[in-house]
Amino acid sequence: MEPKNVAVANGRFNVEVLEDGSGEDLLYLHAANGLTWDPFLEDLAKRYHVIAPKLPGTGSSTGQEHLMDHHDVFYFLWDLLDELSVDQVNVVGHSMGGWFAAELAAMQPGRVRKLVLISPMGLWNDGYPVADPFAMLPDEIIDATFHDTEHPAAKAMQEKPEDEAEVVAWTVEQAKNLSTAARFIWPIPDKGLSKRIHRISSPTLLLWGKSDGMTPVRYAEDFNKAIANSEIAILEASGHIPQAEEPEATLAKITAFLG
Repeated sequence: MEPKNVAVANGRFNVEVLEDGSGEDLLYLHAANGLTWDPFLEDLAKRYHVIAPKLPGTGSSTGQEHLMDHHDVFYFLWDLLDELSVDQVNVVGHSMGGWFAAELAAMQPGRVRKLVLISPMGLWNDGYPVADPFAMLPDEIIDATFHDTEHPAAKAMQEKPEDEAEVVAWTVEQAKNLSTAARFIWPIPDKGLSKRIHRISSPTLLLWGKSDGMTPVRYAEDFNKAIANSEIAILEASGHIPQAEEPEATLAKITAFLG
């Protein structure tokens, strides 16, 4: 997958975009740990025209100094779609990207054809708070993220490159991703979505792993109550990344919903 660079907002941003497939446009918004073109996106691209940008401050995307708060992110994403001449679009977002996806659908309901939120952040309840990844040890993150900590995806998340230069590059990339995410989800990922979520009119799929220890599955009901035209799908053998732990089931749920 060869990325392309897209200048956005009169050149304030230079965005690395991964793009493939044909059919209906599908915007994918990544989680706090950044974006890779994984088998999940590869499978989506067999059915849709997938557009997967790397948020400024991650990958080679630049312009993060212009993202002063979360609202700037939402306008940036619409500016990116305008630059790509994308009008109506399906939007799929995971975790932090799920929050961003919900905000896009609340901002311009008429442009989001259908919405898929995978273990999204964005709402908050003191009774079952979203985990703070910045205060967790690596082993704690793995335990909170996966239903099966022996799953190959869990093992892969813990692997580091063997080459010293690659280790340095990997470490820098992880630091960039988390530093960028911290701007928007620290100290807690509650920036007022609950005041805007009622504006979402797009048919919405709320997809959760039952063992999610990052954004507890109880939030599925909170999102469902707040979004009028929404439905819940719970995957029994998944945690926070169902597209990694149960890829076939996740893809089947999403494609059946999107059509």
